[in-house]
Amino acid sequence: MSRLTMVPVGKEALRQRRRQALLRLAALMLLLAVAAAGLWWMKDRITGYLVKVTVELQAAKMGQLAETRELPGWVIRDERIVHASMAGHVQRLVKDGDRVRVGAPVVRLKGLSPVGEEMGSYQDLPSPRAGLIVYRLDGLEEVLNPRVLDELSTEQLNTLAERPQEIPPDGLAQAGQGLFKVIDNVEKAYFLTHYDVKDLGEPLVPSRRLTLALNAAGPNFYGKVLQVRGTDDVWAVIQLVNPPAEVFKRRQLPLQIVDKIHKGILLSKDTLIERNGEKGVWLAVKNRAEWRPIQVKATIGDQVIIDGVAEGELVVQNPALLREGQEIK
Repeated sequence: MSRLTMVPVGKEALRQRRRQALLRLAALMLLLAVAAAGLWWMKDRITGYLVKVTVELQAAKMGQLAETRELPGWVIRDERIVHASMAGHVQRLVKDGDRVRVGAPVVRLKGLSPVGEEMGSYQDLPSPRAGLIVYRLDGLEEVLNPRVLDELSTEQLNTLAERPQEIPPDGLAQAGQGLFKVIDNVEKAYFLTHYDVKDLGEPLVPSRRLTLALNAAGPNFYGKVLQVRGTDDVWAVIQLVNPPAEVFKRRQLPLQIVDKIHKGILLSKDTLIERNGEKGVWLAVKNRAEWRPIQVKATIGDQVIIDGVAEGELVVQNPALLREGQEIK
């Protein structure tokens, strides 16, 4: 029986095998380094491309934020309802909220026969006065009226509730049904508010002048307290001075009593970033990202007033992917 005999490997052969192993390892390391460099290069290119595609810029603008207290209530304005003179389909000739002159046609009624079929006749209903056209009737037009402001009883105040009604375009109106109302947005408007003194923080008193707004960003307008009923559970009437048109278009809304106003560059809080404990924003300067330290003067909700950026400079609105010098288009 033959026997296999193990022959020791020579020293030269061992050295050769070690050199080959080291060469394979070096080649593998080089390949990994090249791949990593390629991935890093690609990462920068992809990130740069994504930034150029997704970056959002907005020119810095002056604005304001106000420290406010909410004042819920109802708007009282001089308004007149126009009723259908006959049964018919309603065609709107004016957009909701538009201002018209006296005599301007607002709605066209297409007459119906006794069996409900549309006839060829039609009638245009004009605006009886100049003002804002509103198609939604809320049922409070006769109750919350400046002419009966002093006659409102506590019982009426405690049962105030809207009963909305609106005939849609091409809807069917019955004779005598309210079609639209015309709101005089030139004459005085009033605001009826109901509040608890402890919720408001500071009571209203007759003749007090108030700075008001629809929200913290303005615009501001003014009011004068005319009447106050009650001590803890309070009803008050405020005369509004030059309110924005949005106030006339709505019946029930919260106004804001403005206690303090901060003015400066108005930005979204999302535009701010922090570097080394310092707040700042990214700007687009000559198509490159440039970080600019800023001072926050006021923060209200999701908006801030800042110093450190000039009006008109381009502020990056989504700064998450940016780095210094990043190309921006």
